[in-house]
Amino acid sequence: MARVVFIPFPETGHLYASFKLARALKSYGQEVCYLGIQDFEEPVRLQHFEFIPLFENAIHKGFLDQHVANGETEPFEAILSAARNGRQPRNLLSELQNVITSTQPYLLVIDLLLSSVALMAKSMGIPSLLLNTQFYDPWTDKAKTADYQLLRDVPELVLCPQEFDFPRAEKRDNCYYVESCIDQERKDVPLPWHMLSENKPLIYCSLGSQSHLIRGGKSVLQTVIDAVSASSRWQLVLTTGTHLNPEDFGEVSANITLVNRAPQLDVLKRTSIAITHGGFNTVKECIFFGIPMIVFPLIRDHPAVAARVVHHGLGVRGNIKGLSMEKVQSLIDEIDGNPLFRMRCSQMGERFRELEEAGNAVRIALAVLNRAPLEQNSHASALSLSPQRVTA
Repeated sequence: MARVVFIPFPETGHLYASFKLARALKSYGQEVCYLGIQDFEEPVRLQHFEFIPLFENAIHKGFLDQHVANGETEPFEAILSAARNGRQPRNLLSELQNVITSTQPYLLVIDLLLSSVALMAKSMGIPSLLLNTQFYDPWTDKAKTADYQLLRDVPELVLCPQEFDFPRAEKRDNCYYVESCIDQERKDVPLPWHMLSENKPLIYCSLGSQSHLIRGGKSVLQTVIDAVSASSRWQLVLTTGTHLNPEDFGEVSANITLVNRAPQLDVLKRTSIAITHGGFNTVKECIFFGIPMIVFPLIRDHPAVAARVVHHGLGVRGNIKGLSMEKVQSLIDEIDGNPLFRMRCSQMGERFRELEEAGNAVRIALAVLNRAPLEQNSHASALSLSPQRVTA
């Protein structure tokens, strides 16, 4: 049995995107462990993976909630970078290196955004795999060129079928498009299903873990609530996020269900239209289940993901600035009145499900674990690698 250690970027979307690959590796007999801040312990252990906390003395439990409360947008990489440059009381990178050494990994699976961690792994001689949980291409980002040029030989998994992407300007040899890695076995929060009607089509609205960054976010959500409340035909499940509570919206009509978080995959199986921020995971899950989308992109990669949704005819893009109840209703009617949206989502979803069954992500991970050669210039969604069991 070989140990595979995951080091996720400390945002829940990046963490959840890794679970399918971790579960697949475990099914092939590998020992899977996560290194992360204390806020990740509960969701990781809920999936029955080993968890080792990082930076317990410097970053206490509740960091992510505080991050939300402060409205901060800087990635956690900035903290590690500051530590590396001596601007932190504790040298977090040195601590991370000691923890990695103690875990004795055969393979490190590192979030693409954590370039300093990937460089450390390379200097330690530990085989690594970069996990791209969005469409970010740092090799074309002038601000990141220096670090990532040193990582060109490290294999990168783009957790999405290539069919959904635009052509990349530069095709890196070690970049592999795989399946979406949607973990249908993941354990999630409950939902009061008894509040939903079997006879009404469902609209699901979630603006993701970054919804706290919306200026006037409560007003945006209230506008969606009002728009659906005005129609007896629809029902709505809306997530408020951790910075708001369902009670903040007062009494709502019977066709509205408000929750902090929802078991997204289970809800999407019953959804007719999704209203989303354009988060990579949510959009992929909507495509997987063939659900057309109304996308209100917020920050980071959201506009890029929204552009692909529109380009492929999988939904429409909205603007939260000056959003009105009438505009939300108009966008819902645009999706509902055009069967081409659902048809295109169904076609793309079929391809997503086909590649999900192929399981190329775990095949590549096992090949790296085995020190086996990978095909070069492989941007194809399908690979002919044979998975192997690795024993230590």
